[in-house]
Amino acid sequence: MMKRIFALAMLCLFFVGAQAQTEEQVQQEDKLSRLLSEREQLILEYQYYKQQNSSFWGTQSKKDLINIIETLKKIINKDTELVGAVKENSIRQIAQNKVQTSREGKLTIEDQRNFEKQVSSLKSEVKTLESTLRKKDREMAELQTQVKASYDVKYGKDKVISVLAVGAFILLLYAVFLQIRLNKANAKPRKKKKA
Repeated sequence: MMKRIFALAMLCLFFVGAQAQTEEQVQQEDKLSRLLSEREQLILEYQYYKQQNSSFWGTQSKKDLINIIETLKKIINKDTELVGAVKENSIRQIAQNKVQTSREGKLTIEDQRNFEKQVSSLKSEVKTLESTLRKKDREMAELQTQVKASYDVKYGKDKVISVLAVGAFILLLYAVFLQIRLNKANAKPRKKKKA
């Protein structure tokens, strides 16, 4: 019962942890996609300023060059933010992996201990069952020898009874045969007296 509750609790913790990880990953991906879209906007702005030729001679003016430089600085800052976000994300993933690995290691150790306990209890149960089986085998052998001895005694008695029954039947037949002969012998002289 406790094992089932423990397994259920571990399963719930796994799902909660997975959900929290997915939420954090979604937030990190949103942050990265937001930074990338801002960077793309800055690049478009840079390209716009680069194409401007508003000076008297048809070249870029000082104002255009300042706008280009400011836009490039913003792009560099966004790149720095992106690199920081990527590093933060990778550090977070490494930390999560280490935590997950340590959890799995602890769970593996606990599972191994539980497995060893179960194996030892099963071994002791097997030994108990083997000794019980040996006792039952000895009892079975004793009962078989008793059955064989009683069968031999019964079979011997049955032989004697069968021989005696056959002998008695033969004597009965012989007595009946003698009675019939006697009756025939007594019946023949009577007929002679009457005639």
